[in-house]
Amino acid sequence: MEFELDSSHEKYIKITITGLIVKPELISVMAQLLQHPEYLDKHTLWDLREANMGLSIGDLKEIIGVLRLYKPQKKDFANKTALFVPGKFNSAMAEMFVAMSKLLPIKYRVFNDLKQAESYLCS
Repeated sequence: MEFELDSSHEKYIKITITGLIVKPELISVMAQLLQHPEYLDKHTLWDLREANMGLSIGDLKEIIGVLRLYKPQKKDFANKTALFVPGKFNSAMAEMFVAMSKLLPIKYRVFNDLKQAESYLCS
């Protein structure tokens, strides 16, 4: 799994992942994102069009557990996250993650269209 963080957009940070997504590396990417100096001020776009899910439901639960430990440093922060996920299997896995994340302060949504994902983050 390889990734790239791009914070050049005014409204969001884009994370592009390629290869097989596995739990340890995904948690590492999430930790780097949460520590990014612009994270609280910008929403997040995960571009997963070149990635394949290598996660189990148990992995998703563990990732949610890790994210529950995150406490934003300010009450009003950019909390929208768009998951751009093409393909039925990958979308289904992402939708399961979204359902599990309902109690988190971060609001996740799955998109199959990049323009719709960007529009959501910029609204």
